[in-house]
Amino acid sequence: MNKTFLNCIFSLSLLTCTGCTSTFISDSLAIIEREENRENSQVVNTKVLMSIQALRAAQKMAQHTHITTYTFTYELHDKELNYRNRIKLAKILVQNKHPIIINIAPAKGESQLQQLSLAMKRATILRQYVERWNKGVTIIFAPDLSTDTIHLSIGA
Repeated sequence: MNKTFLNCIFSLSLLTCTGCTSTFISDSLAIIEREENRENSQVVNTKVLMSIQALRAAQKMAQHTHITTYTFTYELHDKELNYRNRIKLAKILVQNKHPIIINIAPAKGESQLQQLSLAMKRATILRQYVERWNKGVTIIFAPDLSTDTIHLSIGA
């Protein structure tokens, strides 16, 4: 009986170490591994998909928020806009709830000091006029604009 028992154990160990049985076990392990990798790749793909959808939503929002610009001109040496431009500016300010930026250009003058002085006076008067309708307007000095103009940007 001991001999038969030892032969059984030897036969079983021989069968487990042979190619047939070990191939079956390795194939099973490979299938399990592939299933786990597929599940992991689906998680990664879901994350990538969510990122793509977020980018698309951001792009749609960016397309809907476009910038509208207007340019107004001052008469030579005037501190205020003419009546027609003030009315048009007031209508724009009342109708829009988006952020508004006004870039003011230097004025024409004999020296840079005169140009800056007149531009500052225009900015002060413009600020007082604009604050009647919209307190959220930003006025910025823009020396690169053509002289005696203001450039209004809505939605910036």
